[in-house]
Amino acid sequence: MQTDVLLQKALVNEVKEELKGYTSINNAGEYLDFNVYPQNLPAKKSKNDDEHFPYVLVCLDEEEINGEESNNICSIYFLVGIVDKNPNNQGHFDVANVLNKLEKRFLSKRLIDSRYRITFPLTKKFQEENTWPKFIGGMSTLWTVEAPEIEVTEYD
Repeated sequence: MQTDVLLQKALVNEVKEELKGYTSINNAGEYLDFNVYPQNLPAKKSKNDDEHFPYVLVCLDEEEINGEESNNICSIYFLVGIVDKNPNNQGHFDVANVLNKLEKRFLSKRLIDSRYRITFPLTKKFQEENTWPKFIGGMSTLWTVEAPEIEVTEYD
């Protein structure tokens, strides 16, 4: 069975695997692994809690059901967030590198979990406002999800 929730879980695992060993450096010079979460960030422990950075969110957006004979199209977006307090204000490069890494993975091996296939278009978007020292960007993707089989009854 294929569902949007199973797709999201498979993509969370795929992103974790793709970013294994890929790090972001914080202002103390420490290398931090990326946290990968489904849908939302964990609740903050305090007002200035930045423990979830750097992160990638794998978010369900919408699913399009096009009829009984067509596969469903599920929209999933990826949000990347980092903290970079360097005054050169160039943290968007780190966000872009993560998005490029994920794009390359999904377009080079288009099948996820042996059942979900990415389709086009794929779009990327970066923040428009200056949010220094936090930088955020995203990528929107479309995935083919097999439509559920119609249960045949004696009246069909």
